[in-house]
Amino acid sequence: MTTSGDLSVNALLLALKTVFDPPAVPAATFALRIDGDWFRLTVTADSIDIARTRTQNPAVTFETDVATLRSVAFGREPITQAERDGRLAVAGDRALAERFTRMFPVPNGRPST
Repeated sequence: MTTSGDLSVNALLLALKTVFDPPAVPAATFALRIDGDWFRLTVTADSIDIARTRTQNPAVTFETDVATLRSVAFGREPITQAERDGRLAVAGDRALAERFTRMFPVPNGRPST
């Protein structure tokens, strides 16, 4: 259940697909564990695919909740802050994880909180 202003997992993943910027990151596969559910996010030169499944050998794995992923992906806070606060765990290619946050530019500045 989400409160008003919160996105569901599905709504957040749709938002990520909508604002995806292909040149921001090389082809890669990311594993997302969001509120206990696994998703595979695959990026190619010009597209993004998100599936509700666990993936083998992702370049980066993010384990977090919807609100934290939204905050990090849309550039509201750095990965390191969410990790320090215990709301995010990152495994794998650290440089690629940081580039992940540039894959989803928000039109007209940052979204409101």
